[in-house]
Amino acid sequence: MVQMAETFQFGPVLAVVAEAIGQPGQRRFRINALSPGGESAAIWLEKEQLAALGDALETVLREEEFEYEPLPLDDVPEAPAFPLNATVDFRAAQLSMGVNRDTRHIVLVAADGEDDGLSVAFEFPYRRGFELRREIAETVAAGRPPCPLCGAPLDPSGHVCPRSNGHHPQ
Repeated sequence: MVQMAETFQFGPVLAVVAEAIGQPGQRRFRINALSPGGESAAIWLEKEQLAALGDALETVLREEEFEYEPLPLDDVPEAPAFPLNATVDFRAAQLSMGVNRDTRHIVLVAADGEDDGLSVAFEFPYRRGFELRREIAETVAAGRPPCPLCGAPLDPSGHVCPRSNGHHPQ
């Protein structure tokens, strides 16, 4: 028996956020999305995937000539409460992004890479895309500091730097 892939179409979402869970060096990264109907998605990513998503958002917004204007403080919406158990929860193997120019929304599709696997599609306004790009940059940068010589992440106990022939712990 052949199973069909299960696709969740959230449409425009109420919220989409990027976050890291865990201590630097042991963090896991995810994108959370919340639909108006109360469905939620937890899409787990590698740090490099999250950083690439942020770069892609920046490129799309630049190509769409989006000009960000901050909202007055009394118009900023409250952060939504995401349910503890997401409707869709998986590690993404593939991410695709597009734009809906009519609504000025970014469309994000994440799939687990299996032929009969899960995928989720949702969209959010350009404004939220701009804010998400900033969130992603802060999330990625909040990890371990880089070695000043080789750029590799420094553990709290240091690391053996290849630029010093691996002989001097940093």
